[in-house]
Amino acid sequence: MPTVAFITLGCKVNQFDTQAAREGLERAGLDVVAATERADAYVVNTCCVTRESHRKSLRRLRHFIRERPEAVVVALGCSVDADPDAFAALGGLALAAGNEAKPRLAQLVADALGIPAPTEATPWPPISRFDGHTRAFVKIQDGCDDFCAYCIVPHVRGRVRSRPPHEVAAEVQRLVANGHLEIVLTGIHLGSYGQDSDGRWALLPLVERLAATPGLRRLRLSSLELREVSDDLLDLIAASPVLCPHLHIPLQSGDDSVLGAMNRRYTAADFLARVEAIRARITDPALTTDIIVGFPGETEAQFRRTVEVARAAAFTRMHIFPYSDREGTAAFTMSGKLPKPVIDARRHELLDVARELAETYHHRFVGREIQVLVEGRRDRRTGQLCGYSERYLRAYFDGPDTLFATLAPLRVQRVVPRGVAAHLAH
Repeated sequence: MPTVAFITLGCKVNQFDTQAAREGLERAGLDVVAATERADAYVVNTCCVTRESHRKSLRRLRHFIRERPEAVVVALGCSVDADPDAFAALGGLALAAGNEAKPRLAQLVADALGIPAPTEATPWPPISRFDGHTRAFVKIQDGCDDFCAYCIVPHVRGRVRSRPPHEVAAEVQRLVANGHLEIVLTGIHLGSYGQDSDGRWALLPLVERLAATPGLRRLRLSSLELREVSDDLLDLIAASPVLCPHLHIPLQSGDDSVLGAMNRRYTAADFLARVEAIRARITDPALTTDIIVGFPGETEAQFRRTVEVARAAAFTRMHIFPYSDREGTAAFTMSGKLPKPVIDARRHELLDVARELAETYHHRFVGREIQVLVEGRRDRRTGQLCGYSERYLRAYFDGPDTLFATLAPLRVQRVVPRGVAAHLAH
């Protein structure tokens, strides 16, 4: 039986795409093995959101071309769309296919291996499990129409396309039936779900429908833009025992001038007002965010405003990204590019703020009971069981392996680096 290995870089959507491709190739008769094993084919699902992720994609491909010259090596996804010339120049590559080819990947790999190709190809390849994860990601839309100045993603993922609700619901039912207690809805621009459907579909009705899935214990939304966090959605989260009280809302900058240059459609005051509305409706919500430091022209005073807004929002987790120049974006041609040492210093300062805010939030839960979805392997650093609560607290605790992939009731003992220490509550 021919074998294939996958390497996935980048976002949750890429991870979903890999799972769909993996199951498609299994149906085509291939055996999926680990990337560390010898395989007949290696598929690298690439990422180009930063220059470094693009370079890493190319490095992984060169490794397999060099170390596995007898194998079929395939480049797939965003980096191929962003820079096709780089892959055309990569000697030894059997196939370079962009995102539009992902539904046909099983056919393409089978052809490259010289074996009979499967006939199936659907716009939304289905999945029935999520290998290596206790939580399962479900892609409900692809593409983005926003074109933020720094972002290459709309250029490589295309315009918004939404998945039919009945397909999403059926997939969630399959995943729950196969043991996944938590589903994470994901997409390139999740909150745009349905805007291409002439009013037939929308995110809120879909979320309500999915939350009623028998056996589903948790439903989490991966990321929403500020304007998409409606009062109706907040009320639904507050009332639902299934929806996680966790919202990831990208801030990107706390300065209005920088936000305008980024083509973000809100002000810092808008952001903080919505944060206040969230806290008025949901008890102890987890608020996580993305921030870019070193956007072209960002002054020290503008960066200070970002720090102030981050503190005022009291984020529970912050992903801090140094600005990365991406050819084809509006920001690529902007003047005022900052030197790397300045960007690095700002990033490290915000990382310190992020740790401080996370610890403050975590302290609220000392002595309280939380429900944690236990991961399928022990933490490498501590050897303990670990997992995330509904509010995205990472908890570490002692217990037997029989708790893997279950929801465990824990009582929080103390705050530790990167999370909380806890013990079984019963």
